Amino acid sequence: MILLGDKISVIIPIYKVEDYLHRCVDSIINQTYTNLEIILVDDGSPDNCPMICDEYSEKDSRIRVIHKKNGGLSDARNAGIDIATGKYIMFIDSDDFVDREMIESMMKNMIDNKVDMVVCNIKYVYEDREVVKYNQEDRILDRYEAMEEYLKDGVVQAVAWNKLYKKSLINDMRYKVGKTNEDEFFTYKVVDKTDKIYYNSKPFYNYIQRNSSIMGKYSIKRLDGVEASYERLNFIKEKYPTLYEKEKKTFVNLCIYSYQMILKEPNLDKDKQGRKILNNYTKKIKFNKTELKNYSYKDKLKIYLSKISLDACCKILDIL
Repeated sequence: MILLGDKISVIIPIYKVEDYLHRCVDSIINQTYTNLEIILVDDGSPDNCPMICDEYSEKDSRIRVIHKKNGGLSDARNAGIDIATGKYIMFIDSDDFVDREMIESMMKNMIDNKVDMVVCNIKYVYEDREVVKYNQEDRILDRYEAMEEYLKDGVVQAVAWNKLYKKSLINDMRYKVGKTNEDEFFTYKVVDKTDKIYYNSKPFYNYIQRNSSIMGKYSIKRLDGVEASYERLNFIKEKYPTLYEKEKKTFVNLCIYSYQMILKEPNLDKDKQGRKILNNYTKKIKFNKTELKNYSYKDKLKIYLSKISLDACCKILDIL
């Protein structure tokens, strides 16, 4: 084990994950980098998680436990940020786990390269297989390159949990409470505050794929992600205008996809408010003739139809 440099606060929100919690916490406790503050946030979990958290705090002096009323993932992360004392901060989801060398390797990247954030590769862990997310080499990205990667779901993703941050980046930021897709309201703003980000190609983060997770099934709450994308679109228009044109098309496609998912399960949107919201979004997005000239016929058709009616657009696309 190595006691190397400044303290890192590791925040783990916890709710109904007793089958996974030991593996997650053990993977942090056993890190080769030991100067850690491990913050376990019991978000009003109704199972044995609160007791498990307390047992860990008795065994390891680095562990701090918060027991709080259930407020959701954003609220739990915020509670952890509020008490974190480390110079650096990291989030781990409580049903996932990380490789033993993860924090040491990422901390070394942070210090050696004088960056503001380090992002590591991801391993998707299914019951019968493991899939590594990216096949790219280590590299340093400036702010513009990092935002470009973020927008195309590249090596800098929206997720909070495969990253090591300078805590100064997020001292004045908090996650939006009550939102699904909470990372999508948050992470791009953090990326914008960086000068440089290091991408570590080793798949240190083990992302467990399970149907009962928050993101496992489509629900009307997923429209929170569309709201986040619309906020981000306006942010990009203001600060990264050269990325705006492509992001507009991506946003319209997201609206079309979301509408298609609702049409598959009409009971998700009985009062049709979700459909109304999506139609309003697409009508707000403007495309000029020069932009449209560079698009494929299919993209032009989707944009044109979405302006008229997402219902008609989705039905015609299904026929085609």
